[in-house]
Amino acid sequence: MYEHYKKARDVPWKVLLECGINSLPVDLWKIAEHFDLRMHTYSKSSVTQLFREDVLHGDGFIVYLGDRKEIFINDKIKSKRRRRFTVAHELGHGILDHDIGTIHYRNSENDSQTDMQELEANIFARDILMPATVLAALDIHTPEEIMNLCDVSRRSAEIRAERMEELYQRNMFNHHPAERKVRELFDDFIQNYKK
Repeated sequence: MYEHYKKARDVPWKVLLECGINSLPVDLWKIAEHFDLRMHTYSKSSVTQLFREDVLHGDGFIVYLGDRKEIFINDKIKSKRRRRFTVAHELGHGILDHDIGTIHYRNSENDSQTDMQELEANIFARDILMPATVLAALDIHTPEEIMNLCDVSRRSAEIRAERMEELYQRNMFNHHPAERKVRELFDDFIQNYKK
């Protein structure tokens, strides 16, 4: 289990560095473009008629179309912030090279404790949208602060705030070289935010 957690935790640091992301909220379109992952909304895609009805009731999914990974997002979900988490989650599946031969559609912001790919994708989404090292540097604690700064849903922010408190208590920031580099990458943003 820890190996899955570690993989899903470490890859977002590499992605932020590789894409040159240095401010919040994170630009998910820039990441998708960098990794050549196309994104579509259900309402603007005729391809969705090829998928099972139950799949189309989920928040989104990633699938191979030909030799390309394509992400589909349910734009009937009214919360833009929830859709952002879904996009990050599906990016996680694509970037972590999960098996996407079978469609796994997302409909929860809570971590699955049984499906390792879903767990990894949720951890990836959490860490790409709400990097702990940046939140710690800004001394962010509340779900409201996280929601507004990272443009995420209340539920995602609550889950992140709980985890941040554990990390604050154990002072578990910037131990990994990649995490330290992410912190440095965000230096200007952090300084401007504090002003």
